[in-house]
Amino acid sequence: MSLKTVMMKEFSDNVVSKRFIILFSFLTLISIVSAFASRYYTGTYGLTFSQLITLTGASIIPLISKIGPLIGIMLGFDSISKEIEKGSIILLLSCPIYRDTILNGKILGGVLTITLAISTSITASTGVIMAVIGIMPTIDEAIRLIIYLIASVIYISMYMAISVYTSIATKNTSMSLLISIIVWLTFTQLIYSASSAISALIPEILSETRLKVLTAIRMLTPDQHYYNFSMNILNEKMALEPFGIFLRGAAPGRSLTIIESLAISWPNLAIITSILTAFIAASYIKFLREEVRC
Repeated sequence: MSLKTVMMKEFSDNVVSKRFIILFSFLTLISIVSAFASRYYTGTYGLTFSQLITLTGASIIPLISKIGPLIGIMLGFDSISKEIEKGSIILLLSCPIYRDTILNGKILGGVLTITLAISTSITASTGVIMAVIGIMPTIDEAIRLIIYLIASVIYISMYMAISVYTSIATKNTSMSLLISIIVWLTFTQLIYSASSAISALIPEILSETRLKVLTAIRMLTPDQHYYNFSMNILNEKMALEPFGIFLRGAAPGRSLTIIESLAISWPNLAIITSILTAFIAASYIKFLREEVRC
């Protein structure tokens, strides 16, 4: 059994599963509805394409940053534990196939599924904006969208890698799902709430210190790094500090080139990629050394 066979089987199983269809349909529907809602902003403020998808209620960044991780978790939380609980892992390992091939196939199949979901969502949202509102993205904006797509796949794959590791470590589907959801809630909700609560304890007279504490805590979550990268790469007029939550001083009205935007925000993507790599490596070590019993 080859890597391609395992990967394509995992991909085909993913795209026909009910939970993926529900999450995928929900994400795409919300993206389309948000794109329709952007008509209000163009009529009121006369915004450009990049401003529509970053600065208004039609922004695709919050949608993907909140719903996207659930797709990653859904793809990984039972990737190995399900095989162990069903007893199929013994049959699979009895075939002439290496353990790393199994894990590679499952991860790559998941990445393909994530790419399908995010590219469809972004394409649907962009298509509605073009068809209904009549705003076409420029070549520069189209390239930025492609870079954003790649970054989004990496971000969601990070959550998939975390859930794959919990699936291997716990060997229990329910426990794996619970841990993965707790991690997601911690990164997307708890850390933000904690940052606001802790910074509020600092006297208002020390406002600069309060902002530094707020920023330092929020930068502990990959969600904030994803937000910073996305805003910088999608909107050529944005210049968020890579390790801050405020705009970097730039010439008013000046548009940054793609290279300049990447130069500012690459540390954010590097951190997300590092977390992804770390959990994939941990999954390999755990799975290759684990004694599998059903």
